[in-house]
Amino acid sequence: MRLSDIDVVQPETLRDALSVLHERSDSIKPIAGGTDTIVQLKERTLQTRKLLDISGLGELRYILRKGSIVRIGALSTYSDIIQSPILNSSCRMLVEASKTIGVLQLQNRATIGGNLANASPAGDGIPPLYALAATITVQNHKGTRRIPVERFFVDYRKTDLRTDELITEISFEAVKKPFDATFLKLGLREAHFISLVNVAVWIRWAPEGASFSDIRVALGAVAPVVIRARKCEEFLRNRTLGEDVIWQAGQIASGESVPISDVRASAEYRRAVIPSILYKAVNRLIDSRRMWERP
Repeated sequence: MRLSDIDVVQPETLRDALSVLHERSDSIKPIAGGTDTIVQLKERTLQTRKLLDISGLGELRYILRKGSIVRIGALSTYSDIIQSPILNSSCRMLVEASKTIGVLQLQNRATIGGNLANASPAGDGIPPLYALAATITVQNHKGTRRIPVERFFVDYRKTDLRTDELITEISFEAVKKPFDATFLKLGLREAHFISLVNVAVWIRWAPEGASFSDIRVALGAVAPVVIRARKCEEFLRNRTLGEDVIWQAGQIASGESVPISDVRASAEYRRAVIPSILYKAVNRLIDSRRMWERP
């Protein structure tokens, strides 16, 4: 099958798109930026002759903040995220992650909704959403569902998204003092390559500034889906921070991972580097706190 053999439907509105999905959900595949779908078609890992091109739906491309809630339309590109004043002031972690997603041309095309639908456990845009306890809004011709991000992903490359639904929005609480968050990625290079391991950490500082009163640690590329390292979180919560404590927390997180071996790295290597990448992430947050406290 050649790409020229594929029939592409381009709806003008979200309502039209959902109507097409309702009528042809068993035979048509939605496509947004196409950065993964086109590759899958060429490699024949995706078999379809019909595509629903939703890239022109401007109503799904926005970044807004209302009160403490940040809302991102599913067709917002990673360049939109990187350049957003709202996200640069209220969620730097997601901006940091977006900067590591491929080259500029890919960032200009790839969408946050497409990244979620693709459901790769190595996707750099997903761990920050776990750490933020984000909500994924999906919609079909009948109505809307709001799904916590951890329930959205059900297995490797599988989501709770039904065949007649589209992802329409991602929402989460803005990050502001005494909260902080950061993202780190280990790849074959700093960017432009799929992660070997990545980590997103969201914290709330205790009043005295020597411990985290709350923490979320999300690890990518170490299991069939992104995981929350809950034992690690419990160990770090309200514990006075020091090098030994942080390193031990990383060891606990490593024990919670279930990575595979592939052409990029062995499972043993992935487990071995988790303590180091978590150590760096936590220390970045500590350094950020020191910056706050400077006169």
